[in-house]
Amino acid sequence: MPIPENVVKALISSATNVWRIRSRITVSKTFEPKQEISQDDLKKLSRYVESIVEALAGIGIEIKDRTGEPFDYGLPEKVIAAEPQAGISKEIVRETIRPTIYLGKQIAQQGEVVIATPIESSTKEN
Repeated sequence: MPIPENVVKALISSATNVWRIRSRITVSKTFEPKQEISQDDLKKLSRYVESIVEALAGIGIEIKDRTGEPFDYGLPEKVIAAEPQAGISKEIVRETIRPTIYLGKQIAQQGEVVIATPIESSTKEN
């Protein structure tokens, strides 16, 4: 079965941008991480990543990062850890460890998150 043209284009675009990213963050041929990355390179890296995200979205792949969003136990993400945090009144996603990936409307990869939970105030009556 032939691969649809839009999928081929998305894969080629993604592969090209991954190559661009690798060439900006590693030493040529050895692939050791560069010690420093310039602001100009960081801007380019951001553009390359956005191009990959757009190419994937064009073929129905959505990458969902819920960091900073309110947490609801009905969400598809798996909670890896819950950490108490002062100053919040309800659970929020503190960190996305692994994003939820959708292919169309279906989950292709379940996300994993760390949530922040409100600190319970313990008041004991004597």
